[in-house]
Amino acid sequence: MEKHRGLLSPVGKRDRRSDEEPVYGLLKLHMDIMKTELKVILLVLVLLWPGFAQAEAKKEYPFWQLVAKSVLIVEGPLDVPVVAIQKSEQSDNHEYAQVKVAVSKTLKGKPESQELSFRYYTDTEQYGGVSRKKIIPLNGKSAIVFLQNVRGKYYLAAYVPETLQSASTTLADRVRKEAGIQEKLIEESDRYANGHVLPKETEVQSLVELMVDKQTDPGTAQAVYEAVIALGKEAVPTIIKYMDDRRKLNIPKISLKPWWPDAHEGLVHYGPETVIDVLSVALMALTNEDLTAIYNGGTELERQQAVRIWKVYERRTYGQPVTR
Repeated sequence: MEKHRGLLSPVGKRDRRSDEEPVYGLLKLHMDIMKTELKVILLVLVLLWPGFAQAEAKKEYPFWQLVAKSVLIVEGPLDVPVVAIQKSEQSDNHEYAQVKVAVSKTLKGKPESQELSFRYYTDTEQYGGVSRKKIIPLNGKSAIVFLQNVRGKYYLAAYVPETLQSASTTLADRVRKEAGIQEKLIEESDRYANGHVLPKETEVQSLVELMVDKQTDPGTAQAVYEAVIALGKEAVPTIIKYMDDRRKLNIPKISLKPWWPDAHEGLVHYGPETVIDVLSVALMALTNEDLTAIYNGGTELERQQAVRIWKVYERRTYGQPVTR
């Protein structure tokens, strides 16, 4: 029996590769030359543009989202619990550590005092967030911190390294400018929505009323939630227009098939409490943008922030850009 043609041939049969050796040799030589040329091109690119090697690997987090997701952005020296973070790393027993900020400048929002703290998970880097190697050297140094407020406690605004950066005038000015632009975008979103009949507006209004109807049973509620999503991306501005609604859902439960490419779950279950909560789920499914975290309910502050974020998204995506 012949096994691995070209490596082991049966007795009495000629190895075909021996007849074709000159062709194989030429092909190999040609491929070697191409590999060498490619290496030279890559080397030149790396030398001329140091960021080339990381350009594809690292996708910059949208700055507008970082600002929009932050209910508070402050600048000031950090008091980092270095020993606690190092112990967590050594024991591989990770937990939340309190990082203190002595606020010297407020770039967005209103801090309760000039001394505040946020909860830093000591292994947040596994989710793409601020690493221990980044936060420890900032101990005692001035930094700009992007914060969200969840159930009354501050956390870094997203699982990205950019939520904590060394303080600089350039970054502070950029934050202030973007925050100002977003205030104008929110006002413009309100003016446009109030002055126009938006796509699928009648359908969205009817579906919202069914959500809060006391006669709506679980099966109907699920169908209603799915019907909102079935309206498609055209209805996104309208959903945003009507999402600022705190009425209680009659059935505070929704199950959806995951819409992201690498999902392994059969169904994803959410527990929204109010109209705004379930519409945030619909917006997430329609836009594939995870801008808010109230799909299982939230505080009044979190819901206010959700409305603001989606209005900024609506103007940036469907409206005209506002410049300052």
